Amino acid sequence: MRKLMISSKDRDLEELTGKFLISSPYSFSSDVFNKSLIYVISHSEKGSMGLIINHLVNKLPANSLLKLFKDDSFKSSELVLPVYLGGPVEQERGFVLHSGDYNKNLLLRVGKGEELAISSNIEILRDIAAGSGPKHSLFVLGYTGWDAGQLEDEIENNVWLVSDSSSDLIFGENSEDKWGAALYKMGIDNTSFAPHVGNC
Repeated sequence: MRKLMISSKDRDLEELTGKFLISSPYSFSSDVFNKSLIYVISHSEKGSMGLIINHLVNKLPANSLLKLFKDDSFKSSELVLPVYLGGPVEQERGFVLHSGDYNKNLLLRVGKGEELAISSNIEILRDIAAGSGPKHSLFVLGYTGWDAGQLEDEIENNVWLVSDSSSDLIFGENSEDKWGAALYKMGIDNTSFAPHVGNC
């Protein structure tokens, strides 16, 4: 996963890091971004990266997940981990979005105040399986990426709504409700969301 550096001149762009992108109900009707809620982990003039946090694809025992990484460390763990599709890029790679209380071998820290972090190593999975990992975590496969200026264009064209993020939504157990709940927090009822704005 590429790490995007944000310089001081990117003040306005930096405001998107740590935000939610909520897909329009009338966008991406037949692909992975349909009704997706994305947590932006990096945004700069060079491009953007995010993790879809509401597309649950499976629930796997921690033992099975560790075996995927050729690790048999915890044969007796009974923990079951939800697995989310983080995006269409590098779906063979696993990432853990987690609370900032865990700080071993971090890939990236994100957000202000309610700080979160990203890890991408076998150690955090071992710790989660052993009960010594972060307080909150979300395991995702793949990520979402945009080239320079692409995300800005999509936001301008109303493909995405931008809102403050919420740990409660990120780590909430009911993945099917996250997208609608994010809209609701913005005062939008997704059942009455209009695809076009008309003139009176």
